[in-house]
Amino acid sequence: MYFVSNLNFIIMKKALLILFILPLITFGQENYVYNVVQYDDADQVRINYRAGTKGSPYLFNEWKSGYIVVNDTIISPQEKVQLNLTNNELIIGAGKNKETGVVITDKSVTGFAIVKDANTNQKLFFAKINSSEFQDSYRKPKFYQIVSNLENNNYLIKEETKYVFDPNKSRGYQTQNSIPQEYKTKTYYYVKNKSGKYVKTRLSKKGILKALNDKNSELKSYISSKSLKFNNEQDVARLVNYYHTL
Repeated sequence: MYFVSNLNFIIMKKALLILFILPLITFGQENYVYNVVQYDDADQVRINYRAGTKGSPYLFNEWKSGYIVVNDTIISPQEKVQLNLTNNELIIGAGKNKETGVVITDKSVTGFAIVKDANTNQKLFFAKINSSEFQDSYRKPKFYQIVSNLENNNYLIKEETKYVFDPNKSRGYQTQNSIPQEYKTKTYYYVKNKSGKYVKTRLSKKGILKALNDKNSELKSYISSKSLKFNNEQDVARLVNYYHTL
């Protein structure tokens, strides 16, 4: 798969019309809008996977349908959507070539949805979250997956990143390169604490109770009564949602 970079979402150049019309992710009020994205052919720069490397840097190995959200209110359905997990770049398909697209860099794009399973229309939802919303505020604004979105509060979010792993280095084969490099995935979770700040945590009983330690007794009772499993994202989401009702 190849993609194109550097789209200025608002610049009117020439070429492609994209229609906007799908339900909102739950970022704000629903707004069904038709709009136009235009770009010049000169904007198209093809990006390779890395020849000889197993896997890809993307969330999925092929294009998925979905939509992007502008300023939390405007919905833009897209036939082709992808997320580069090595640099957190949102990409939409462009033109007739199945291997081309444009990187969305405009700051007004505040979220997007991507269809994971076309048969069930199951979607993954993402929102751009600023550093001020984290307990450790050194990080840059980026897209995070919304695992739990009770009353639009995004209590549990997920971050996936990819990097290129070279097994030859760990085995002392640097010069031989006998084993192909491959893309590996790292996954992190964050929960909102009593101060409304995201705290990094493991998806484990110990990790969640440490992050939400002001209500440990109530949470332990709830865990026991509901037989929650911490290797299940939705069970953890239920627990975090419950915490924010106390």
